[in-house]
Amino acid sequence: MSPTSNLYDTLKDLSVDTDDEDEIDDRLVIGIDFGTTYSGVAWATKVDFDNNQVNLVTSWPGNGREEGKVPTELWYDDDKDEIAWGYDIPVDAERFCWFKLLLLRDEDIDMETQGFSFLVQARDMMNKSGKTAVDLVSDYMRLLWEHIMSMIERARGDSVVDGLPIHVVITVPAIWKGYARYAMKEAAKKSGILDFRLAGETKLTFAPEPEAAALPTLLEQGSGVQPGNVYVVCDAGGGTVSTKHAAYRPRRSCGLCGGVFIDQAFERICSGRLGSKWKKATKAGIRDVMKNEWEYGVKPQFKPGKAGKKYVVSLPAELFGNGNASLNDTRREPHIKNGRIYFSEDDIKRTFEGVFADIEKLVEGQIQKATKKGLAVAGIILVGGLGSSPYLYDYLKALHSKSGIAVLQSSGMRPRTAICRGAVFKGFLEELSEELSEEPGPSIRIASTISRASYGIKFRAPFRKHKHLEIDKKWNWIEGRWEANNQMDWYLTRGQEVHKLKPVRRSFYNFVEKASFDGTMTIWFYQCEDEVPPDRATLSVDILGTLQCNVDVLYSELPGFENITGDSWKKLIYEVEMVPSGASVEFAIYIDGRKQGGKSVKFSFL
Repeated sequence: MSPTSNLYDTLKDLSVDTDDEDEIDDRLVIGIDFGTTYSGVAWATKVDFDNNQVNLVTSWPGNGREEGKVPTELWYDDDKDEIAWGYDIPVDAERFCWFKLLLLRDEDIDMETQGFSFLVQARDMMNKSGKTAVDLVSDYMRLLWEHIMSMIERARGDSVVDGLPIHVVITVPAIWKGYARYAMKEAAKKSGILDFRLAGETKLTFAPEPEAAALPTLLEQGSGVQPGNVYVVCDAGGGTVSTKHAAYRPRRSCGLCGGVFIDQAFERICSGRLGSKWKKATKAGIRDVMKNEWEYGVKPQFKPGKAGKKYVVSLPAELFGNGNASLNDTRREPHIKNGRIYFSEDDIKRTFEGVFADIEKLVEGQIQKATKKGLAVAGIILVGGLGSSPYLYDYLKALHSKSGIAVLQSSGMRPRTAICRGAVFKGFLEELSEELSEEPGPSIRIASTISRASYGIKFRAPFRKHKHLEIDKKWNWIEGRWEANNQMDWYLTRGQEVHKLKPVRRSFYNFVEKASFDGTMTIWFYQCEDEVPPDRATLSVDILGTLQCNVDVLYSELPGFENITGDSWKKLIYEVEMVPSGASVEFAIYIDGRKQGGKSVKFSFL
């Protein structure tokens, strides 16, 4: 990107090829990275975007320093009937953590994660509280949203913000199934994000986390990114690390090897060195060490290579009682002097080693998958809280020094905020895609997505002896013919590349009687994760959900049908459209070319 260009023009040049001179009106795009352990927020008006400015929320209640993210934690004060969140939670409070993962069903969480202590505790606390996962997420989202709006209004003024249409982009894990994304949408609605505004309806969309993470980093590379380049996105977060290679068929892997496990390793070193003293420490004392000394001090800056350097960590005075003699202990390493532990480089390296080895396996796995498909990986993009670590950058760079694979990492807090900043980029890309040409040009963008499962509808077909099974054979007395029930019409098949601007539409019909026609209709959708989906519904075909809506046609307006016995029926002819994307699947029903239902359309995941 040249010094004189702006982000809007760059996205416009990279995402569409058009002679249309119209540009989108000013609006406010807010990107929310709702993370497992930490959440981040970025925002921009079109005017900001024109001036190469994407703003970050870095001021949080209960925290005096600027931080790109806030803990995804809640505490319910039952005595005052109040909720605290993020940094504002008392240090000794029993807090809700990891509740984002509670939106998932157990069968969609790997066994290792299911048994992790933070998640087990979160589920136990949720069950005791009588709240649902949607309740927890919406409570947190409401408090986060109130703070977001107060920060933006402080920066731009109430009157300016009140007059701007808002587009909110929330990032979600790429492998989340439809029901989990739907639950996140319900939580967002419940939080008040979509409440009525005079400036118009607030638009809410979702973006896959790897996609959002890659956009700002790749755009920062400018001309260094060439068409056809393949990149591995390594989202090194607090609890999990996910990797995905962006190529013809993106594949994703995830593991429990985030920053929290490095923190646990450091706490074990402290506990092992201090013994009984550490066990007697208060929650507030341990938190001072883990947050102020470690997370904000040693951990983000650590980079091996400085021989003899000591990493000094101050210990809370409560560990030493009233006597000064116990402030010093040099009998064994790491030494304690004047109430401080002097860690060596090897001590600190040990806290990272296990996690880095697991990250290496995930990254290498993605590179090997790409290689097997004949794709050469050009680079590894580091994002997330741990993604800003200079040690992780050097570690991966050394591993790939001879392979020609570059390691890309922004400076400062930018890796930590890459996902929420990318969500803002994604929001403006969607605005451009809607208002300008749909023809793709050379781009740093997501041109298409890959279906992770097969999606379709059951239907009946004229029975063919050598094509259909006898078990599916059934007489259709209305039309007077043998039919094969239980057949599957797949809109999308697993692994199929689908351009998100080209919806898939199928035509169907039902026979209806006046007594049973109430102006509504329900469509059942199915999914299958087999490599090749079956032609008929088998045990591997699961119910995805139902689409219910009101129709804008009267019974008297439907075309008539009379069968061979003289019985009269009405024929309801309709089209069902499915629009898949990287983060959601949308459905619509059309009758005579008119989209049905409007706000009365409801999709329910089962």
